[in-house]
Amino acid sequence: MENGAVENVECYQNLANAIILLAVKDYKTILRCLMRNPYNQDAQREKKRLERFFFSQWFGVLTDLDPKRLISGVMKQMRVEEEERRKRAQEKLRRKAEAEERRMIDTLFQILHEVGAVILLEDIRHLQTG
Repeated sequence: MENGAVENVECYQNLANAIILLAVKDYKTILRCLMRNPYNQDAQREKKRLERFFFSQWFGVLTDLDPKRLISGVMKQMRVEEEERRKRAQEKLRRKAEAEERRMIDTLFQILHEVGAVILLEDIRHLQTG
């Protein structure tokens, strides 16, 4: 093949890869949307449209990827990412609750100090263990 023909093939391969990558990105976005709102009919229709594309002749022209493996891989990845997102959100809530608890205890000690209350070490331990 001539150098120009090789470059043309490369350009077409790059274009085909970009089309597939964009479809996968769109599919991930739709799956994320459906994880948060499974009854979103627009997202359900878009998911079906993208899945039809993955099983289409046109997809087969663009790539030799197995559409079933691609879809199941993307779904598995999305489940893992969603679980990680949930864990991060739970951790963030836990840290926020702890910070609020510390602020409340600090405020309580400040008020007790202002009124001249005597606080014993065993009282502090009792507050900490709840």
